[in-house]
Amino acid sequence: MQLEKDAEKELERTEAIIRNLQIVDKKADSLVKVLDAYYEDSKIFFKKRQYLQSLEASFIVWAYVDAGLHLNVFKVPDDMKKMFTV
Repeated sequence: MQLEKDAEKELERTEAIIRNLQIVDKKADSLVKVLDAYYEDSKIFFKKRQYLQSLEASFIVWAYVDAGLHLNVFKVPDDMKKMFTV
């Protein structure tokens, strides 16, 4: 099933970003709480085979990370910057 494969791929990419995300400003704490919650939701949805919801939650994580990069409260490794709009 293609949707399952897409959700799995996105979840793996999200996990990599979470592992490599650097917090450079304490102002980011509230963003981190929200993106962590969506990340956990994504994993739960995937386990429940709710692949579309898993994808959506992963995309929301990406949006929060992207916002944090624009606000200069997060950093990611240079090779990951191409995944975002910064």
